[in-house]
Amino acid sequence: MQARKSLLSLAILFAVSGAAMADSSTVNTTQAGSDNGLNVEQRGATQSNVTVNQNGGRNGAGAINQTATYSSLTINQTGYYNISSAKQAGNNNTGSITQNGGGPQPQIARLDQSGGYSKATIDQQGNYSTSAYVTQGGGNNNTASTSQSGNSTRVSGSITQDGSYNLASVSQQGNNNTVTAKVTQAGNSNTGTVSQQNNYPLVSATLQQNGNNNLGSIQQTGTSFTTASAQQRGDFNTLSISQTGISKKADVQQFGNNNYASSTQTGLNNEDTLLQTGNNNRAILSQSGAGTYQSVNLIGVTQSGNNMVANVSQTGGSGNVATIYQH
Repeated sequence: MQARKSLLSLAILFAVSGAAMADSSTVNTTQAGSDNGLNVEQRGATQSNVTVNQNGGRNGAGAINQTATYSSLTINQTGYYNISSAKQAGNNNTGSITQNGGGPQPQIARLDQSGGYSKATIDQQGNYSTSAYVTQGGGNNNTASTSQSGNSTRVSGSITQDGSYNLASVSQQGNNNTVTAKVTQAGNSNTGTVSQQNNYPLVSATLQQNGNNNLGSIQQTGTSFTTASAQQRGDFNTLSISQTGISKKADVQQFGNNNYASSTQTGLNNEDTLLQTGNNNRAILSQSGAGTYQSVNLIGVTQSGNNMVANVSQTGGSGNVATIYQH
């Protein structure tokens, strides 16, 4: 225990003094075993690096703070019930968290970046119950990505980006039980993308983009009770939702400018609602299959102004209904 406290103090001291005296300061730590904790702070050092390796269970890389430019942060955790939380401030920084392994307890990773031209990646694999969160604020050339694979039970993923050349991606495969994903982007050259495959049983995805060159896309495959919801408000919108399997529901909304939306749902109870209000609208919706559980299959579609077109196709049983309103 005493040795661990000494290592912690040394890491903090090394990071701060390196920042004060020179650029290119480096912190490398490796911890093996259980119940290890580590806090690191780096300030003002250009091209500085923090690397944390933890191997075992119930480890925490809990308060990693880096304020610098052209700097990198890497956290690797292997084992069960590990928690990472890191913040980067400044420009041209790169942050990466990898969590691998696991038991019945959760793996949690949180990465927060503020400043321009920064990149964030969270990768979680083979874990039992995982959560990943990325937040980027302060504008400029954002990129964010989380990848979760072979997880079970609750699995989650979340990205929030504020302004400039956003791109965001959440990819979750082979997940189980609750499974959710969320992307929120506020301004400029947005893209989006959530992809969830072989999920079971509840499954949900939410994509929300606010302004400028939006694109969208949510895909859920082999889902179960399923929901997807997407919203894009202004500029060059495009949006696509594709869901396969069991219950499903999709809600697509786009409010203005060069809209196009598509939703494809196949198999069983299907529901859909699409609303586009204003400018070069176009909508294609397709539902194929079976319905019931009191006989669902519905489509909705409302397009309110400008160059509207809508294509709706429902094939196969049960109580299909389609309502289109274009004004």
